[in-house]
Amino acid sequence: MDTIFRKKTDIQEIEEKLPEGKQPDRTPVDDKVEVPYSEYEHTKGHPFIVDYFNLGGTWEDPQGGFLEEVTNIQDYINSLINSGEINNSLSAVKNRLKAMEKENNLKEEERIIVKIGILSAYARFLNDKDTLKGKVRKYGTR
Repeated sequence: MDTIFRKKTDIQEIEEKLPEGKQPDRTPVDDKVEVPYSEYEHTKGHPFIVDYFNLGGTWEDPQGGFLEEVTNIQDYINSLINSGEINNSLSAVKNRLKAMEKENNLKEEERIIVKIGILSAYARFLNDKDTLKGKVRKYGTR
């Protein structure tokens, strides 16, 4: 009773034969998958805000860096993502940052120091406002 039910077969490539002069329809595959915003810092080594504003490698310097500003904006964006107000994607974060620039009339502003300073203060204000609203809801005070 040495019966073999299956035999190992080699997988051979099946070539699709096309009429002469025809090329196979091949769409390019994009190997780059967009990293979620929350994972960006882990994969790139710096926050997305640094790349968005082109702050370079000196953004963390205690003297003349932008650590506080980047942290304020990041905290606000993270709170929006955690509350479900925006998606955890780079495109959603870019759209929100552009909207913040428009709300503060910074579209034409070329000076990064001014732009990031104003957006940082605005993000801090929005975070404080949302925290205050949360406390009012929690404690039910008027």
